[in-house]
Amino acid sequence: MKILITGATGSVGSGAAEALSTEHEVRLSDVQALDSALPYYQADVRVPGALDSAAEGVDVILHTPAFHGIRMGKHSEQEFYDLNVTGTFQMFQSAVLRKVRRVVWLSSMSFYGNDFYAYTKKVGEQLCAFYHERHDIEVIMLRPADFTPFRDLLHYGERMLHGGVDRRDVIQAVVSAVTCPVKFGAYHIVRQDPFTDEEAASYAEAPADIWEKAYPGARDFIREHGFRMPEQIHASDLSKERTELGYEPRYNFGTFMKEYGGNR
Repeated sequence: MKILITGATGSVGSGAAEALSTEHEVRLSDVQALDSALPYYQADVRVPGALDSAAEGVDVILHTPAFHGIRMGKHSEQEFYDLNVTGTFQMFQSAVLRKVRRVVWLSSMSFYGNDFYAYTKKVGEQLCAFYHERHDIEVIMLRPADFTPFRDLLHYGERMLHGGVDRRDVIQAVVSAVTCPVKFGAYHIVRQDPFTDEEAASYAEAPADIWEKAYPGARDFIREHGFRMPEQIHASDLSKERTELGYEPRYNFGTFMKEYGGNR
């Protein structure tokens, strides 16, 4: 299969390139220069036709370029719109021109928010739906939770107590999205904690006890490192993601504690 990865220097793009290039013919694109053994097309996705050459003969486009929520305040709303929305529109224009069969598009769990970043993801998903319905392009939209860069391993661990998801799970979801049998859908790419609905409802009464039950040793670990626990937890239902996408999250606070112990 021939795959074009846009935003190839980013976290998802670079990880997906490494994972997919072992079994597929992968080409890369980004606005930045990139020294790679894989075919590379330097292009600004906001510019009309910028991806036309890169998309020629391609079966799947994995589209990742975006300004993320952590950059709110560093970029204007215009810049967010230009990259997140206009860049998506221009990518689809090239996909239609080159008769690309499938697009895997990086949305975000911030889709459910109410800031401007969330707005660009809502509009982006509407574009995905339009090009699927009007042009019959298969579109898989992935909504990862927070996997942005972390300061150190402990910062990563505290994030795994809150809304974080491991980058390796995100990459696994991307790889699955390239070949899954579903032709259109949006999927939550979050970690899987073994919480029940009952534990989520009673969490405020004894949060440390619930984390300890889920991951033995967590109570002492959280206390030792002064981690701030979340105010609430959720029992995630990922049956759709497993059945349709083939997503199998592997990383959580328990795996973090094991990795931390092995790296001390």
